[in-house]
Amino acid sequence: MKKITKIQILTIISLILYAIWEFYVAQWAKTETGPIIRVDLTIIYPILITLIILSIGQLRTRKK
Repeated sequence: MKKITKIQILTIISLILYAIWEFYVAQWAKTETGPIIRVDLTIIYPILITLIILSIGQLRTRKK
């Protein structure tokens, strides 16, 4: 098994932080009565998707 890269560590940490963030936003959303517009996701999703793609790319090139 090869050593995990910095990008893969960053991806794991980012996904854990996102899960925590999402938990707190869900708790907050329960107290709101109006429609909830999640503008934060327009920033978070592209970053997470990019990190995941880079990590998978590193895993695939390492196997060859």
